[in-house]
Amino acid sequence: MAAIVRYYEDFMRKSADPRVQNWTLMDSPLPTAVISALYLLTVLVILPAFMKNRKPYKLTKIIRYYNIFQILSCIYIIYLIATAGWIQGELSLGCQPIDYSNRPTAIRMATAFYYIYLLKMVELIETVFFCLRKKFNQVSGLHIYHHASTFCLTYIGCRFVAGGMVSVPIVVNSFIHILMYSYYYLSSFGPSWQKTLAPWKPKLTMLQMIQFSLLIIHALTSLTPNCKVPRALMLIYVPNIVLIFKMFYDFYQKSYNKKSQNKVTNSNPKIYHKKSAKAA
Repeated sequence: MAAIVRYYEDFMRKSADPRVQNWTLMDSPLPTAVISALYLLTVLVILPAFMKNRKPYKLTKIIRYYNIFQILSCIYIIYLIATAGWIQGELSLGCQPIDYSNRPTAIRMATAFYYIYLLKMVELIETVFFCLRKKFNQVSGLHIYHHASTFCLTYIGCRFVAGGMVSVPIVVNSFIHILMYSYYYLSSFGPSWQKTLAPWKPKLTMLQMIQFSLLIIHALTSLTPNCKVPRALMLIYVPNIVLIFKMFYDFYQKSYNKKSQNKVTNSNPKIYHKKSAKAA
């Protein structure tokens, strides 16, 4: 046991970013692990039992304000990262090592990583909203894994690799989230808005899959021989993105392709009956 503790302390001393060590929740991975465990316990056990004999709560206004908060937060994080070396011409796409110095732009970048970590922690409340509204069909494996894994990955990002090419996924993801939460916000105004926005729902899922594809390609540039970005990070990050892409793809096929097939069947009943007769 003592050897494990020594190994952990040695690893954190050599690999962790000392600039963020004293920031809240950053000193150790334990708080992140505990929060993740409590999240899983709450949404999988406690809230389903709590809501079993209760009517769903109406949280329209709260969720509306939450969506506005998310939109503004994502805009601010993009601004922070853009002004932390990108618009100054210090950073470029492709392999870009992390700047661990105390220069103002480097500290600004680390701050942006810390804020995205806190934001992903706040996002865990979305599952709580689903449970309190008794929308348990939306508390899917994809939803839970996506939120929990992203929260843990942002801890790793902030604690070990706050900057360089790792900032690209944050900007891309924040942009997608601005679109996503704008859709959620407008949808909260009732059936007429939901009907108008309905064509955009599958497009948002498609955009998320395009996002994951681009991030995988971008991450693979770190495998070039002269790239000094930690390889261990990519061994964690890339498989996770591939898995999430697969889960989103399965969701897309199940939710939207099946619907389009049903529309074709319903609009061409004769074709359906002919196929059924041939099958018989």
